[in-house]
Amino acid sequence: MRPALSLATALFFLPALAAADVKSATKRAKAGKLDATTEVQCAQEVGEALKPCGAAVARHGDAAAVVVTFPNEFKRTLMFESGAFLRGNTTMSGVGTDNEWTLTDGTYRIRVDDQQFEMPEAFVTGPD
Repeated sequence: MRPALSLATALFFLPALAAADVKSATKRAKAGKLDATTEVQCAQEVGEALKPCGAAVARHGDAAAVVVTFPNEFKRTLMFESGAFLRGNTTMSGVGTDNEWTLTDGTYRIRVDDQQFEMPEAFVTGPD
């Protein structure tokens, strides 16, 4: 009976632990504790062509926070967990939950509010 109780307890707390990874990754990104930087493609406005933007990633557990810097220095943080895109941070552009994303052939294609992003999966998830 005891092992079943432990398993039930672990399953109850598992979502909270995963959320803690996303929060920790985001905190690391805000503090400048970054794991890698690269150039990604992004567009800030609807209909705008994708162009090179700086990107930095902070990882914690199976979560990642990617800070993308547009050419005008505006920044947006994109949050991932277990390889899935979750949301963008709240900005003047929107709250970050109006989004669509795909992962195809190792490339994330993400829309958050009116903004678009393309980046390599390996940059987000890190080395195996």
